[in-house]
Amino acid sequence: MKAQYKALIIDTFLKELRSKTLIFIFLATTASIVLGHLILSAFNQDLGGENGANIGLAGLNILSINFRILNSISFIIAAVFGVSVFRSDFQNNIIYQYLTFPVSRTEYFFSRIFGTWLLVMSYYAYAYLLSVVLFSLAFKSFILSPMHLLSFLILGIYLLLVIFIAIFFSLLMNKIGALFATFSTSIAAAISFGIYSPLPLNETFQHFSVMRLVGLIFYYFFPRISFLDSISSNLLIEGKLDFTIWPQIIHLLLISSVYVYLANLLIKRKDF
Repeated sequence: MKAQYKALIIDTFLKELRSKTLIFIFLATTASIVLGHLILSAFNQDLGGENGANIGLAGLNILSINFRILNSISFIIAAVFGVSVFRSDFQNNIIYQYLTFPVSRTEYFFSRIFGTWLLVMSYYAYAYLLSVVLFSLAFKSFILSPMHLLSFLILGIYLLLVIFIAIFFSLLMNKIGALFATFSTSIAAAISFGIYSPLPLNETFQHFSVMRLVGLIFYYFFPRISFLDSISSNLLIEGKLDFTIWPQIIHLLLISSVYVYLANLLIKRKDF
């Protein structure tokens, strides 16, 4: 890796690491996990009785629910820092300094994104490992499963795409508007995915209406990041996948590539 890339990535990580929002979420997450550990330790007998197998199963289920909550928090963090990573450079007028480095705008774009993703994943990895350690101590049994690890990897891709989407909107509107657009479109896309993904293609366009048109627009022209969230959730809660994934993967790759290309194009053409 070139020194200038590494410098930009490290700078991004350290700049966002000082965020008051991240510090607050970090402390709140730590306190919540520690409190959960204390509660589970106090009620260990009620949760699992004296049967070791029951204790282990209860621990896995509770850990899965905890990870599901962390997934939602990580989505919020990814959206917040995705929106701010470039806008802070514009607002503080330091974008000109970065563009004097021997890097292209595309290289600057992807270095910033990678640094932001590392920060979000560092938070998630910390909360993930702290939960595993403290919950295992509470149940006196190691309760991590391979499905938890696979879910962690899938969520990493999900969070990267959330960052890309947040950045895309941040290049088109102000910070509040971009954050609202990221949340609202992600929610709308998740709803449309939940409605239309189980339907056969011939039933998708039946009973056409304005609301169905809006739903289909989100379903076909917005990255189905909720697909990855569904995979992660199914692995955590049920330990399996219940739907055919290849069509969803192909759509996710194609549409996400379009948004990444457009965001990079905006950076290249933006008059700083």
